[in-house]
Amino acid sequence: MDALFAFALQWTNPSHPPEHVAASDFQIAEMSLQLSLPADYKSAVLAAGLPHPTLALLDAIVEREADLHDLNHLYSPSEIVDYTPLSHAAGLPEYLLPIASDSLGSSFVYDMRDLSSGQGNTAPVYFWDNDFGTLDQVGTSFEDWISSYSEDWSKGLNYDDF
Repeated sequence: MDALFAFALQWTNPSHPPEHVAASDFQIAEMSLQLSLPADYKSAVLAAGLPHPTLALLDAIVEREADLHDLNHLYSPSEIVDYTPLSHAAGLPEYLLPIASDSLGSSFVYDMRDLSSGQGNTAPVYFWDNDFGTLDQVGTSFEDWISSYSEDWSKGLNYDDF
């Protein structure tokens, strides 16, 4: 949970705070998608909200040559429901569930096979590259993934350093 707070503090302009998400939003999305999202992901978003990073994050990744994909937008539960079939129609494999995107339209995803296996607490996060059709694991969990944006490589940088 702390990782999403740290991400929001570092990369979100305080005049545009993270978007509040209600537990019922997740319940509706899970019923619609017929799966359970990882508990650690839901807990983090319910506690911190959905931050909207500024372009400073992309600039920092490029400037510091960080081995990260830029994170442009974390989807709300309703956006996950809406974007999933659109993403599949655009070439995202059917077993992937988009939860965020980069600035070029590639997706951060969960593998729905991991979600339907009943593990429940956590699941790896992957990056689907639209241009190359490749899938790479970017975190062993939501917290592992999101914390990578606030590690040592980004010390001294924040939302207004663009």
